[in-house]
Amino acid sequence: MTKFFLKFKEKAFGNPYLCALSLVFLLVAALSRFLYLGNKPIHFDESINMWFVKRIWEEGYFTYDPTNYHGPLLFYLIQFVQLFTGFDFLSTRWVATVFSFLTLAALWFGPVAERRAFRWSAVFLLFSPAMGFYGRSGIHESAFVFFQVLGFLSFHFLVAKEFKNFWWTFAASLLGMMALKETFVILILAVIPALIMVWFTDIRKTNLKKWFNDLSASLQQREVYFPLLVMLLLFIGVYSGFGAHPRGLIDFVVALMPWLKTGVHGNGHEKEFFHWLKFMANNEYATFLVFFAGLPFVIKNKWLRFYFVFTFFLWLIYSLIPYKTPWCLISILWPFALVAGFGLAEWTRKISGWKEALFYAALLILFGGEFSLMYELMYRNPINMDHPYVYVNSTYQMKEFIEKTQALLKEDPLLREQIVQIGTEESWPMPIVFHNFYTLSYFKANARVEPEALIYMVDEKDQASMEAQLKERNHSALYQVFSLRIRQSRSSVLVYLKKKYFENKFSWQLKEVGEL
Repeated sequence: MTKFFLKFKEKAFGNPYLCALSLVFLLVAALSRFLYLGNKPIHFDESINMWFVKRIWEEGYFTYDPTNYHGPLLFYLIQFVQLFTGFDFLSTRWVATVFSFLTLAALWFGPVAERRAFRWSAVFLLFSPAMGFYGRSGIHESAFVFFQVLGFLSFHFLVAKEFKNFWWTFAASLLGMMALKETFVILILAVIPALIMVWFTDIRKTNLKKWFNDLSASLQQREVYFPLLVMLLLFIGVYSGFGAHPRGLIDFVVALMPWLKTGVHGNGHEKEFFHWLKFMANNEYATFLVFFAGLPFVIKNKWLRFYFVFTFFLWLIYSLIPYKTPWCLISILWPFALVAGFGLAEWTRKISGWKEALFYAALLILFGGEFSLMYELMYRNPINMDHPYVYVNSTYQMKEFIEKTQALLKEDPLLREQIVQIGTEESWPMPIVFHNFYTLSYFKANARVEPEALIYMVDEKDQASMEAQLKERNHSALYQVFSLRIRQSRSSVLVYLKKKYFENKFSWQLKEVGEL
């Protein structure tokens, strides 16, 4: 055991100076990803993910829906975290943040032969506003990026003939991506031109017969094929509901065509072709600028050449697809960071003296600028509605409403028995916000008003109908009302609350019924 840890220390950390640098990197990475996870209001997709996890708790397994376009893995991982945190939406962020941190760690301790390049890439992603912001959001993207990065690290193990590491990382990457999002197809389409290029420039010059024999022989080793078998069984398990829903495996294949249709048509998220380049130029300028600085070495460096071709086609495919939600950026950004990292590694070998000092000063300015953007987004104002990264997110007002309501339930658990009526055209994230209540009613106010509900939520156009019902029952004096903006790009709704429970609870003033 002692020999194992000494060997790991030598491979992972190197000399004492690099050891100290690695510890500083990991500390900064951990702080930037895990600190103050709850400072941001719940995101629309986080509430949807919580709903699927709630179904797992109720039904015992995840029923894969081919129209959902997301695999089951993230939901099972969130459920596991909830064994320790309880049913809290922060559990979604814990899972995402762990993967965001693991992506940085995997690059920092990547294959030894290209470690300098990978460490520069890790630094670019460490200070990336998008990686930081979406790496702290309880959605699929950061986990998906981790498995993408893992897959490309496997190619380095393959070239170095570290076949055991190749099989493990390659299988984990492929199965992980397929268990998360159907967009793994885009990555496969983008890597094909890069592999064709490698075939014509490098592979044809090597002796493939012995290489394939060694690769096949490694697959026959128990320490290789047994973990691969476990990974495959886990993949089958999550899609089949661990045997309770075998149809899920068929639906995994069936899901591809409706997903492709969604990508082609955009469904309300259409953006222009150069959308991603503008995103990076305005917010990820360190990675964006240094990416071009690495291009002079494309011909010389085989890995830089490979990653450049892959990055170009990945960007091209994502740009051709009209459907563009901002968190997809990090799936495009990380290959740009790899090209930047490999290019930077080449430059640092060639310059010295005052040129080197000037070079690092310029990098420091770039990273400092990105850090200020990241700090603003992650800590000072994580819901800046004017920033393009903030998209379909709940408001600070909604955050306070949730917190005060949940605090009230802790003070008086019997309030769970009272009715909450959600009579709005768009109900999310209310089914999760109010999941602790036993009775949730979704009738519109003009169709039905529940008797003496604790909370009524109605659209502004239904105000007259709602207040007429309260007046008819002589309940107007029991309630107070306020206007709530649930999330950006949506109209406000009216919330009627029982006065005796909610009066003076919020930082805003509640109005008497009829005064708003």
